[in-house]
Amino acid sequence: MSLDQRHRPVTEAEIERYESDGVVLLHDIIDPAWLEVLREGLREVFYSQWGQHAVQYDSTATAREAAAAGMSVLSDERSVAIQEPGRFLSAISSWTYNDKIRRVALQSPLASIAGALFRSNKVNYYDDQVLLKEAGTKEYTAFHTDEPYYHLSGQQVCGMWVSPDPVGEDNSPMRYVRGSHKWGTFFLPNVFVAQDPMWEGEGMVRLPDIEGNEDEYDIVTITSEPGDVIVHHSNLIHGSKPNYHTTKARWASSFRYAGDDVRYKFHPSAPPQPHHHHDLVDGDVLDSDQFPVVWRRDQAVTADD
Repeated sequence: MSLDQRHRPVTEAEIERYESDGVVLLHDIIDPAWLEVLREGLREVFYSQWGQHAVQYDSTATAREAAAAGMSVLSDERSVAIQEPGRFLSAISSWTYNDKIRRVALQSPLASIAGALFRSNKVNYYDDQVLLKEAGTKEYTAFHTDEPYYHLSGQQVCGMWVSPDPVGEDNSPMRYVRGSHKWGTFFLPNVFVAQDPMWEGEGMVRLPDIEGNEDEYDIVTITSEPGDVIVHHSNLIHGSKPNYHTTKARWASSFRYAGDDVRYKFHPSAPPQPHHHHDLVDGDVLDSDQFPVVWRRDQAVTADD
């Protein structure tokens, strides 16, 4: 089935919002048919394909282990009160084994949208993370930046957050610290369910306690409807609260794209990525089978045409 790769134009105001705030909500920019492909792919990854691939995470189990190890797992009165807790699951690089996620990653309008926001001449696909917070999931996604989890350098790296369902105030909408992509700090990665760093490295600093001092930061919560895409800079601090909704799961995906100025750079802070197969070294352009060019301004083509 061939799906429409066109989308409404990204406006200059939206590009400027992305550049200044580090995040922009693009209303009604992706066709519902693509969301159905995404929905089917997400269900396959989390139900029929769960446990079959190495880079899959059960953050609910991680929270139990972290608490047992003495870490301060993030919680609040509403999450503690949840009686029938759900699970927080995620998977990395599901495009490599799920054909529906692959189609959305490589053939949907997302690459063209990234090119417009980057003001770039080409766009590479880097990777994806798909996420499921079941109804009643107690776990936070602690504030963090994406940069230390990637092997990249450059300013034109974004995450494109898409859900096939409405995401409201109660079921873990995304939260962003506006303008934090300009702070110029390489923050330590954390374990998502707690603020504790998962790695210590020279030249990196621990994120401040934003959850405990929210009034001191310019935090925006972004709810979304099907067809919306939230795009954030990889250096922007972001996270989400628990899914307090008792009957509604929060399904989501974050597709990662890179523009002209991005080069490969190995970061020891990044978790193991056994799904990456390439011979790139620091300073190389990304163009490869692992990180394919999915859009060019002068050709307006996508991978796998």
